[in-house]
Amino acid sequence: MARNPDAIVVGAGIIGSAIAWELAKEGRRVVLFDRGPVGRAASWAAAGLLTPIHLAEYPAPLAALCVESEKMYEPWVRGLGAPEVEYIAGGLILLIFDDQDERDAAALEAWKRERGSPVIRLDPRQLHDLEAAASTEVRGALHLPDVAQVRNHRLTRALAEAARKLEAEIRPETEVTGFLKVPGRINGVRTTKGDLFAAETIVAAGAWSGDLDVGAEVHPVRGQMVLLEGPPDALSRTLLARDAYLVPRADGRVLLGSTMEEGEYEAKTTADGISFLMDQGLRIAPGISRFSVAATWAGLRPATKDRLPYLGRPAGIEGLILATGHFRNGILLAPITAKLVADLVAGRSPAMDLAPFRPDR
Repeated sequence: MARNPDAIVVGAGIIGSAIAWELAKEGRRVVLFDRGPVGRAASWAAAGLLTPIHLAEYPAPLAALCVESEKMYEPWVRGLGAPEVEYIAGGLILLIFDDQDERDAAALEAWKRERGSPVIRLDPRQLHDLEAAASTEVRGALHLPDVAQVRNHRLTRALAEAARKLEAEIRPETEVTGFLKVPGRINGVRTTKGDLFAAETIVAAGAWSGDLDVGAEVHPVRGQMVLLEGPPDALSRTLLARDAYLVPRADGRVLLGSTMEEGEYEAKTTADGISFLMDQGLRIAPGISRFSVAATWAGLRPATKDRLPYLGRPAGIEGLILATGHFRNGILLAPITAKLVADLVAGRSPAMDLAPFRPDR
């Protein structure tokens, strides 16, 4: 890239890669940096579910953001032209074991019905007719037939590759260590391999965003995962309980996740974490006791104090946009985040109100 880019994106996870693709589609010259390989942090470790885990409990602005992004997803993936991403609308079943589960399910059911979203109440017999693997200890369940999933690690790589094909430059293994500053403005970045100037710098560095001096208080929440391998078609829909979930993949494997460990900066698995997940998984579907453990891993979710992402320009600093702190919703929120950032770069009014997500809130 002979000239300075129009935009630098810091972080090549799913958020940064989606932003790079969106900007490149609009004809912007983009450079995408990552301290490691493309998409090997939280975006690689996630389950790829395209729904918030407990949507009815979300603050209204975050719920609206999630709903809008979910609407965008299928055409967005289709436009990417990457069938390996495996967008599958296989549905999700929320299991009800106790009184707390019943209250949570009732709130979600009401929320869905108010908005005209499909939701079906199941008694135990109906549940087992639909998903024989589910526990027989349940009181009932909610079936959300329209919930989809993607292979998130493949999607992140596909986004970065799509951006590259539109002449974005991808620079993995290149850590951004700081910014090129003048009072009131960011003019680019300092990296382990030299400085680069740009009109816009977008920070999408996930759990590491807080390491940069942008006023973003982002901290890690570790999530451990287990990949199980059993007979083909042992599970056809995602099964969700209060503390864990089972997500079937197209290849017959099943993801079991995920722990919630505050403040852990090491993406490692532990005996306690894996033991907890196995206990929860067996509660959801006892038959997984016969499955083999194919792999375990962990990722670091980028969390903020109020669990809302940072989306927008910090007050008093030109040339800087934050798109980070997506916590458990990074995969889901990639399409809408990329669109909103592209609006800001282009000087358009954003498609949604960003006031609840402003970096200086």
